[in-house]
Amino acid sequence: MRIPETTQNYRYYSQQDIETLSFIQKGKDAGLQLSEIQDLLHLQLDDREKVREVIQQRLEKIDQRIQELNALKQRLSIWVDECKTTTDSCCPILQELKKGSTIAP
Repeated sequence: MRIPETTQNYRYYSQQDIETLSFIQKGKDAGLQLSEIQDLLHLQLDDREKVREVIQQRLEKIDQRIQELNALKQRLSIWVDECKTTTDSCCPILQELKKGSTIAP
C-alpha cells in the first residue's frame, strides 16, 4: 500500500486502499495471521483451491491450540482439586511448580 496523500494533517486513501484495509481487518477478525492475510490478498477471486488451503491450515493450527489449551485446563483443574482435598500444610500447586526448580521450599 502506498503512503496516502495528506492535506492539513488528514490522510486521504483511495478506494482501493480502503478495500485493502477492510480486507485486512476482516482477516484479522477471522483469526488469520498477517502472513496468511498477505497470501490471500494476492490471490484471484477464482483461486478457491489456494484459499481453501490457507484456511484449512489455519483451522489445523486452531485445532492444535485447542488441544493444548484443553490439556492445560485439565492439568490446572487437577491441581485445584488436589489443593482443595489435601490435608497437607504445604500447597500442592506450589510443590508441583517447584519440582526440579532451584527455589528452596
